[in-house]
Amino acid sequence: MRLFDLHCDTATLLFSESQGLYDNTLHVSLKKAEYLSEYAQLMAVWTDRRLSDDEGYARFFAVAENLCKEAHSNSDITGLARDSAEMTSLLSSRKIPMILAVEDARLLNGDISRLDRLYACGVRVMTLNWYGNTCIGGAHDTDTGLTAFGAETVKRCFELGIVPDISHSSFLGASQALELASERGKPVIASHSDSFAVNPHSRNLRDEDFAKIKKLGGLVGINLCPPHLSSAGKADIFDIIKHIEHYLSIGGEDTVAIGGDLDGTDLPEGFSSIADIRKIYDEMLSLNYSEELVDKILFKNAHDFFRRNI
Repeated sequence: MRLFDLHCDTATLLFSESQGLYDNTLHVSLKKAEYLSEYAQLMAVWTDRRLSDDEGYARFFAVAENLCKEAHSNSDITGLARDSAEMTSLLSSRKIPMILAVEDARLLNGDISRLDRLYACGVRVMTLNWYGNTCIGGAHDTDTGLTAFGAETVKRCFELGIVPDISHSSFLGASQALELASERGKPVIASHSDSFAVNPHSRNLRDEDFAKIKKLGGLVGINLCPPHLSSAGKADIFDIIKHIEHYLSIGGEDTVAIGGDLDGTDLPEGFSSIADIRKIYDEMLSLNYSEELVDKILFKNAHDFFRRNI
């Protein structure tokens, strides 16, 4: 089986807990992923809400530098990919491409030149929000849309070749980012967002926004966070399948992917690490989904998107 995961917080924990990428106590390690025939991972660097915007910006570079060191130490297995050619080369060499992302663009703190520096560092995905109101705009816990600077950030992302990510954005902010994307004919992703129609959580994605992402050629990743999967606050494999099936029912065969939020959340019953993603594969095959479709969801949709867009 193959996996291309759109979101994990492992890079931050590797840094804060001084753990190694190959073998660790986290959800994601190279060792736990050895069962995968092909694997690519977006590595998000999260800005802890206890940090100021400027502190978050400085911490990003410390976390990214540590991830680079880990990649170098495991260069026979993995490497950082800044563009589709590097991604393809790593996969062709049976190595794991890691793509840098930022989670919570507030670390720009009103300075658009910081975005250029992040791009130069290898960032190719920018999750606009995380929590509350920031220089970018409002997160899912607010009714606030994009600020003028937030709109400027989205536009500059398109110019540079950074993919905006509306997971964590407010409904209004997501709609505004999608409108900017539509005006420019550029894709947007929701890297780790379950379906609002299945579970009306503020972090989940409305069908109308899914349709806009689909039309633009973007991606939506299934998040394994139990409260996002189920209103009961706990979840299992069947809840995961409900969200996948809903997205498929609204035409998401080429849009839905996996964005597990590993190392950023507790996991559903029966899941403890990346090793358990195989249960999604096995369950869908047992429900008579074709191996081709399951592979699209777990790997090909994301692979093809990043081959086209970085």
